[in-house]
Parts: sequence; structure tokens; C-alpha cells
Amino acid sequence: MENYRKTKPFNWLLFIGILLVGANLRAPITSIGVALPDIKTDLALSNSAVSVITVVPLLAFAVISLFAARTSNRLGLEKTVFLALWLILIGIIVRSVTGVSWLYIGTVLIGIGIGFGNVLAPAVIKAKFPLHIGIMTGYYTVVMNVFGGLSSYGTAPLVKAFNYNIAISVIGIVTLLTIILWSFQLKGEQEMTTTISGESINVWKSPLSWQITILMGGQSLIFYSLINWMPAYLAQSGMSISEAGAYLSVLQISIIPFTFITPIFATKMKSQFLLTFITGLCFIVGVVIMIFIPQLAIVSTILIGMAGGIAFGLVNTFFSLRTEHSETAAKLSGMAQSIGYLFAAIGPLLFGILHDITGEWLASLSILLITACIITLFGSQAGRNHTIEQTLQK
Repeated sequence: MENYRKTKPFNWLLFIGILLVGANLRAPITSIGVALPDIKTDLALSNSAVSVITVVPLLAFAVISLFAARTSNRLGLEKTVFLALWLILIGIIVRSVTGVSWLYIGTVLIGIGIGFGNVLAPAVIKAKFPLHIGIMTGYYTVVMNVFGGLSSYGTAPLVKAFNYNIAISVIGIVTLLTIILWSFQLKGEQEMTTTISGESINVWKSPLSWQITILMGGQSLIFYSLINWMPAYLAQSGMSISEAGAYLSVLQISIIPFTFITPIFATKMKSQFLLTFITGLCFIVGVVIMIFIPQLAIVSTILIGMAGGIAFGLVNTFFSLRTEHSETAAKLSGMAQSIGYLFAAIGPLLFGILHDITGEWLASLSILLITACIITLFGSQAGRNHTIEQTLQK
């Protein structure tokens, strides 16, 4: 592991800064979902055009994740995160201007900024808080999901009280506050992800990297598919649309506590294999109940939410635990999130296509079941106690 002085005082300003960065990595995206009906009406958009708005950020995450580590090598971690925050803020402002072109341009800028933040925040935690990886990752992931949920919840009354332009721009206040606080991290020497022993590591050649990527991609596909399609499926199964929609809140609430406690417990374990394996089993049982006993959808939703929270917490922890250098952590984070968010974009699309082709939900839900099985069999291997560097030395 990289050298670190145990006597170094805890950096509370950086701690708050990282939490605020996390607050900006979901909220700008989740805030727009509730406003989409008004945006569609005001701008006379088709359903396809509206779908693009939801897919573009995920594709941006996938593409930018490949370049984030390399960019931070040139500029430094703190400066790259600072620039990413500015991209998010500019994107929020541009997106709020009435007009289809502004909407798309702003969405792309937000996606690029968040893509950088997704990859580099775990690297900052590893580089700056190597003695507190578990607790820091727990706080970071919880704040990310809590602000994502609050943003979605708070947008609806703002749309009714004002208009969609104001509603989707309010989150920019949090981004501006983050920029002001993060500016203090630009003073002094920049943290570089490149290290002599880590700069030549090719994470794409490591089986462990692919196991972590499977875990990341699999949970992303399941989560985003259900976020988009679960209400429609449950409504067709006899549930009211309002009740079916409420299950989305249950899903996200179930995730939050496990994103916090998982990194804390995981860092205290010698091996996380059993925990990762059980996570896969929870996904399987949850999807099976969803398919065959939709009347017990509440049980299914909670199980999948628990599994998703544990999986997301494990992935973010593995970026640090399964690497020996901050550059390797950034590279691994970039690889896993690039493919993971590509799955997140493809999953809902494939889910809908299969439903249109077959006229039923079984084929679509079977994709989730197959994914859950792959997580259990292959993603669980990421829990074994070794590092990317060790796998490449064999």
C-alpha cells in the first residue's frame, strides 16, 4: 500500500468536500425524471426523444470513465474533480434554458462531469483516507443515494409551483456550494494518481478486474431495468399504477442503509467472497419472486434493493481494497463503471424490446434472472482476498 503517516490529522474539510461531490453524482440525473412529462409537453417531444434524455447520461458515464484516470494523471485528482464539478454546474444551467438543443447539450455536459466524478471519487478516498476507506466509502455512497432520492422527491412540487426550468436547476445550488468548498483543495501540491509501481498496470488484463466489472455491470443492469419498467410490469399484473410507482421508492430506500454498512463491514473482513455470493443469491430469489409471485412484489423489491445496496457498496470498496495504488484504483473504477453504465443503458432498452417482441414480460425478466446468476457465479469471485497487481504478477 502507498505510504501514509498515521499521525496525519483527519482532514475534515476534504471529508465534507467528498460528501458534497457524492451529492452531485446522482441528483442532477434523478431530478429530471419527474419533470419529463412537463418537458415533453412544453417542448413537444416524442417518446423517443424523451428516452434519449434518460440514456445519454449513462452513455456519457460509460465513455468518460475510460478517460478519467488518464486525465487525472495529467491534471491531478483534485483539479480534475474541480473541473468536473464546473461541467456539472454549467450543464445544469444550460439544461434549464428552454429549447431542445439546450436540453441535450446540458444533459451531455452533466453526464461528462458525473462520469469523471464517479471514477475519481473512490481514487480520492483511497489516496487521502487510506486508513478510513470503509467508513468514507459508506458515507460517500449514502450521500450519493440520499441526494439522488431527495432530488427526485423534491422536483415534483417545484414543477407544480413554478416550471420545469426552475425545478431542474435548483440542484445547481448544491453544485455551486461544492465548487466553493472544493476550491480549497486546489491549494498546495496536487495528488497524482500515477505512481512508479502502478503506472504500467493494465487492469483490462486482470481476471479480478472483470469479476468486479461483472458485479458492477450486473447490478446496474438489474437496477436501471427495474427503475424504468417495474411500475409497468406490476400495473399489468393487477396493481394500481400509483402503488406500483411507490415500489420504486421502496427499492431505493432499501438500497440506502446497505450502501453505508457494507463498506464498513467489508473492510474488516479478510475475504468478502461469502458476502458477495449471498448478494447474488438475494438477486436471484428477488427476481424469481418478481416473475412467478408478483403478489409478493414487496418482498421481491426489498430483496433486490438490499442486494443492490450491498453490491454497489462492495464495488466502490473493491476499487480501493483490490488495488495497491491510487492510479490502479482510478483505472479499475474507470473500467468497471464504463462497462457497468453501458449495461445500465442497454438493459432497459433490451428489456423493452423483448416485451414488444413477445408481448409478455417473461423474456424481459429472464434477462434479469440470467444476470443475477452470472453475478452469483462470477461476480462473487471478486470477493476473494487479492489485488489487481497480484493477479498480473502471476
